[in-house]
Amino acid sequence: MKRIWNQFFDKTFWLYVTLGILNYGVCNLIMLILHNVFHVAKTPSLIIEFALQTGISFLLNRYVTFRGLEISRYWPVKFVVSVGLSYLFAKVLLLKVFESLIQVRPFCAISDWVQNLVARSAETPVFRENLVMLACTMTYCIINYVGQRYYVFRPRKSE
Repeated sequence: MKRIWNQFFDKTFWLYVTLGILNYGVCNLIMLILHNVFHVAKTPSLIIEFALQTGISFLLNRYVTFRGLEISRYWPVKFVVSVGLSYLFAKVLLLKVFESLIQVRPFCAISDWVQNLVARSAETPVFRENLVMLACTMTYCIINYVGQRYYVFRPRKSE
């Protein structure tokens, strides 16, 4: 079990996480600037942010995180499929699950406790909505990492 744990959380994982956090921060900053400074509507701002984040992630993963690997020539198509399925699963299908879970008594108590620690002035429904969004985003990142590492950028078997 420890070996599997160490294989998953290796140097590649931490590089992926670090670059992902930077990519996420920069792209969200661009989205907020578009929306708040240039008054671009919410939906186009989100679409631009997602497109930028996906494109940058594609380049970073191919040329930095998983560089030097001899991989399938279909990796661009695999990348789009992996990102699409990760997004669909984590941010569409699981959204309803997380929204339902946040209403269950133990999760309500936990969210109230966290709210008291970090955001006392926030309204409870807004805070819980943010927790759901965070849970979806974290789930997306985990699913996307597994897809990138073990499907898109999996080394080609020698023949």
